[in-house]
Amino acid sequence: MPLGVLVRMSSTVTEGEFVTPGDKIALSGDAGSGVTEIDGGLIATQIGVLSITNGEIHVNPVTDGPRLPDVGDVVIGQVARLQNKTAEVKILHIEGKPNRDLPAEQLFGDIFVAEVVDRFLPAPGDAMRLRDFIRAEVIQIKPVMRLSTKQKPRYGVLHATCPACGEMVQPSDAVDDFNVACTRCDYTGYRALADDFGHGFFEEGSGFDALNRGGERWSSKAEARLSHDGSRPYLSVLADYRRGESHDIPKKFLGGGGGRDGGRGGRPRREMHKTQCTLCGDKCEVPFQPTPGKPIRCRPCMEKIEGGDVDSDTLAKERTVLIAAKEAAKEELGFKLFIGGLPYETNEEELTALFAEHGELKEVHIATDRETGKSKGFAFVTFANYSVGKDALPKLKSLKIGGRKITVQEAKERGGGGGRGGNRGGGRGSSGGRGGRRDRR
Repeated sequence: MPLGVLVRMSSTVTEGEFVTPGDKIALSGDAGSGVTEIDGGLIATQIGVLSITNGEIHVNPVTDGPRLPDVGDVVIGQVARLQNKTAEVKILHIEGKPNRDLPAEQLFGDIFVAEVVDRFLPAPGDAMRLRDFIRAEVIQIKPVMRLSTKQKPRYGVLHATCPACGEMVQPSDAVDDFNVACTRCDYTGYRALADDFGHGFFEEGSGFDALNRGGERWSSKAEARLSHDGSRPYLSVLADYRRGESHDIPKKFLGGGGGRDGGRGGRPRREMHKTQCTLCGDKCEVPFQPTPGKPIRCRPCMEKIEGGDVDSDTLAKERTVLIAAKEAAKEELGFKLFIGGLPYETNEEELTALFAEHGELKEVHIATDRETGKSKGFAFVTFANYSVGKDALPKLKSLKIGGRKITVQEAKERGGGGGRGGNRGGGRGSSGGRGGRRDRR
């Protein structure tokens, strides 16, 4: 008898039937793959379906396919990450299907904040915490798997631990909107409870989902703990239990800023600059220094542009305004030159002395490497007067430094129709720089 073959007493099987190792085969023929002969009889040595080919008896192996979730499946999972508007859940099991590892791309599903519970929630972290076990329904497979815990009473949090001490929390109806409490410490909180919370599955449930108070307004005490203005990594007062239940919220997580001089997250507010819309002429404000000749649109005009409601004549008139503004600002802005092919040892003092012979200079700047501080071999020189600089350009093109001829030409504007916010500013390629940003009225 071959070693390693397990023989068991079982009913005999015949062609087309499913076999497992040790099953006796009630067929005559030679032993093929997956079959061995023992004491004159044939025995299956692997799992599969019995078949006969040219007088040989084979067991065709059958592999069980992966357990892929489908829309409508009910899954058990654990909250792995809390983000601004979604909770990422690691799927542990699909109810009604045999246990089997899931493919990596379908191992996680997202619960959008609106699918957590039938109440207003600023963030999913207000109704579940990391490491909570939940039951949810698959409502979308591609491109991202999405889950919901509000479709039925049996969906929601099944098991949760106290974030302060680690003890399993228990359902509580002592205070509205604080439906879980810790029996070890004084922690109370809110979870989107499944009706069989704490047990896993009861056919009729335990009714704990009623403690979610679906469709009700939050009590003033509970509302004070919600993470308003959208979720941040901090989420809510109890999200970071290490600071304790009562503590000051860190300034960087305060939405809406810290007073008149504070911006969102405690950052200083950006300075607003008064200007005019180049399309309609109305006064508006923008959070950047306007550049003459660049389009600036007020919010209504931006909406018209994006909706395609501006005709070519209106855009042509705006273009005339922009050209006039650019020409009017030339003298004030000066004439800027690009200087290329500079010897690396050339400094700004030498450039200033060389170019000042042809007119008053407004600025001289040699481009340098951020890390080493060494010259990159090019510079920018700006004449204070536009006309003077333009008239001097032909003479400057023959300049040499250290016996080396340098490149001198008028500096071109950056962006050329793109730049920061260029496209949004005025159709395809008609704006550049920062001109395309929306204003704030």
